[in-house]
Amino acid sequence: MIITTGLEPSQDTVKHACALAERFGLRLVDRRDDSLAALRKKFQTEQILVVSAKGARMETTSNPPFFFHPNNAAFRIKRLERGDTDTMLSVCQIHPGDAVLDATLGLGADAIVFAHAVGPAGRVVGIESEAVIACLVEDGLRHWAKASDSLRQAMQRVEVKVGHHLEVLRTQPDRSFDVVYFDPMFEVAVNSSTGLQGIRHYANADALAQEAVDEALRVARRRVVLKEGKAGKLYERFGFTPYRKREHQTVYSYRETDGGE
Repeated sequence: MIITTGLEPSQDTVKHACALAERFGLRLVDRRDDSLAALRKKFQTEQILVVSAKGARMETTSNPPFFFHPNNAAFRIKRLERGDTDTMLSVCQIHPGDAVLDATLGLGADAIVFAHAVGPAGRVVGIESEAVIACLVEDGLRHWAKASDSLRQAMQRVEVKVGHHLEVLRTQPDRSFDVVYFDPMFEVAVNSSTGLQGIRHYANADALAQEAVDEALRVARRRVVLKEGKAGKLYERFGFTPYRKREHQTVYSYRETDGGE
């Protein structure tokens, strides 16, 4: 993989590309007037990370461009500011100042909403196993240009950690987060949202394992929450309690920890 800029980049874009290359150990290539096809041939790579005034995106020949987008986090935060509720926050029992571990970050929409809800005194860590997704999401959280003040502040509070959720959970101390959250059913989520189409080619499709749930129950002070599609049966397999009647496309379920309220 290499990183380059769009054609005729501004100084800010070049600085952005340099910082991203340094952060993720990528080779920065001067674009000049070269096409992406010419760069692929010259550097013998399929994946090119392109930085422009609109942000960073992954370009390949076989998949559509992949880039960060806050997806539904923006309007969910607007609804919360109007006094509406959010089902995910309700089932997770999120309070200001809480620490939340999103074990399957993806594009980070849920993590952003968590970060809004926990506020400046809280903490949200998102685990992402796929380096390409983690790279673009972490960068997008810091550089998304169309964010409102509330959305921008929430995005700035999300910490991205690269690694498989099971391996990361194993390293966490007992009761170190209030809530651990899983959204492992990427195929369902991707197919139901055009905002997520690009991620399907990079997402980890591994099934959620019992050991990961056990580790999450050890790490969580209050609850472990599972999100899945309406046809999902993981909640039964792992002994989770459905939050409410199964309806629409999303089902939330939870398990209390020994220290649950």
